[in-house]
Amino acid sequence: MSAGKSRTRLWFLWHSWLAMPLWAFLFFVCLTGTIAVVSTEIMWLVDPSMRASGEGEPLPPSALIAAAEASTPGARVTSLTWGGSHMAVGARMALPDGTSATAWVNPVSGVVQGLSGSNSFRQFVRALHGWLLTYPVGWYLVTLLAIPLLGSLVTGLVVYKKFWKSFYQPRIRWKQAPRVMLGDLHRVAGTWSIWFIAIMSVTSLWFLIYIALIHLGMGLGGGKPPVLVAREDIPVAATAPKVDPDAILSAATAALPDMRLRYLGLPGTAYDPATVVGSSGQTPLLPDFIRLNPFTASVIKVEGGLDGASGIELTRTIMRALHTGDFGGLPIKLIWFAFGLLMTTLVFSGMLIWVKRTARATVDAVRRVKLAEGSSNA
Repeated sequence: MSAGKSRTRLWFLWHSWLAMPLWAFLFFVCLTGTIAVVSTEIMWLVDPSMRASGEGEPLPPSALIAAAEASTPGARVTSLTWGGSHMAVGARMALPDGTSATAWVNPVSGVVQGLSGSNSFRQFVRALHGWLLTYPVGWYLVTLLAIPLLGSLVTGLVVYKKFWKSFYQPRIRWKQAPRVMLGDLHRVAGTWSIWFIAIMSVTSLWFLIYIALIHLGMGLGGGKPPVLVAREDIPVAATAPKVDPDAILSAATAALPDMRLRYLGLPGTAYDPATVVGSSGQTPLLPDFIRLNPFTASVIKVEGGLDGASGIELTRTIMRALHTGDFGGLPIKLIWFAFGLLMTTLVFSGMLIWVKRTARATVDAVRRVKLAEGSSNA
């Protein structure tokens, strides 16, 4: 090989090295996304105040609200969040100084087990994964990865002949050279992650297209007018009428008896309805929203599920649930976490294979250039 061709080959390899930031960025996004799936559970492991035994009859919302507000003078509870029998109820509170905090209340004893600030680990890691804490630039940078990710899935299936054999005959030669072992690990992890990579790619591509159209003034629509309490239904009184959260929850449960309770939002103004959010076993990907008159505890509107939702609304809700694994409770989260780790391993092994191959080719190219220059000078 001539010196000119050797130099051209060397330039091509330096060009290949410039892809290293893309590999590292993809690895970072996959890793933070995997952590984000179980971020609440990580907080639960670290913070004992978020834990509950799940044994005993749960207290009504009014008792939980009273306990939370008693723990911080001047605070007002704006919402309650139920995370499951193993978790304390999160009472979101507006504080007198204009900030907010969450009181973790034992659902059975009503004891406030601890307070946490407005910025949680869950919010931080999701923001870091979703838009790198820099919106909207970070959002575009992250969602653009859907294109190479989807491309790698398609090309990988083309290159890896008879990939389906890895489902029932997975082979990882642990005692072979690192390059052989990494190649086997990459192929097996890729085969088992096909469905998961497809979901992550398609949902990320949806997020990219959706936000781009909004910024171009070409939103897909699907929005609904806000649900408000009718003016004639607002009681006239010298003081603000008392809202009964127990009656609100009872009315919502009567409207959807099989609903698994997740959230109770109290009104911020006289026109705001109370909101109860839950999910049913029939449509776990589509949460139910019940809007109620907070003064009479009468149901204003039931939203969610397959009733009355446009195609855009259904797609938007389903895409988000599929991407985050935030449906079906802890078992689905653990599945998403496991395959997120597998996908992260897949990216890492591919990066190592690429580095080893490119590094070896770079050394060979440099050696050829030196030999070609030495022979031309002889």
